[in-house]
Amino acid sequence: MNKRITLKITKIVRETKDINTYIFHYSLHAEPGQFIMLTDFEGGEKPFSIANCSENEFSITVKKIGKFTSRLFNKEEGDFLSIRGAYGSPFGIFPGKVLLVGGGYGVPPLYFLAKKLLQNDINITIANGAKTKNELIYSNQFENLGIEVFNSTDDGSFAKKCTVVETAENLIRTRKFDFVYASGPEMMMKNLQKVLKSIPYEFLFERYMKCAIGICGNCTMDPLGIRLCVEGPVLPKRLVEQLTEFGKYKRDASGKRIKF
Repeated sequence: MNKRITLKITKIVRETKDINTYIFHYSLHAEPGQFIMLTDFEGGEKPFSIANCSENEFSITVKKIGKFTSRLFNKEEGDFLSIRGAYGSPFGIFPGKVLLVGGGYGVPPLYFLAKKLLQNDINITIANGAKTKNELIYSNQFENLGIEVFNSTDDGSFAKKCTVVETAENLIRTRKFDFVYASGPEMMMKNLQKVLKSIPYEFLFERYMKCAIGICGNCTMDPLGIRLCVEGPVLPKRLVEQLTEFGKYKRDASGKRIKF
């Protein structure tokens, strides 16, 4: 949907000191893994993964990390924002026992996915990690769905002190999984890839996106020229394994390469 829709913020949920969830009453008809482009009319437009979506409402979860998101944190319930979308490729639905691996504020789209998987009677385990307790989110939401959750923090401020990749590696060593889904920092997913071996997977990538419709080329990845806003942001194992820039560099607003 390229048409812009202006919506009232129905509700704001404070997840942590620097992370909010914004709920909108609107039939978005999105699938897990897709994203919207959002503007506050004060400068710029940014992509946000969809954290939840039902017949009549949807939500995004936002971390305050710059000027744009700081302005969002000044918004109140009843204020207006404008969106385009939903865009991008969604997660697939695969049977069997699946492991979800999420890091930091990359976790929310996995909540939307988990609900869809449960509707298909799929067995789910979740490794949910963050750098600190203040960045660990959605653990309670996953538990309320009746899903087994393994939390961890890099600094040990909550739950087990280890990385989420270490948690996932231990689970893979002791249990059998038919499929793995992951969303989080790119280096987290790069390290996770090393331990998955023969297990099929899908990764949700977050890169700088301008147009969301495959025209500007800012979110393409070498050497395939995959446009993450169109062919992604969810990519399967067979494509991820061909990406030479995965975990090595990304691009800024001008398209310049920046090493991780």
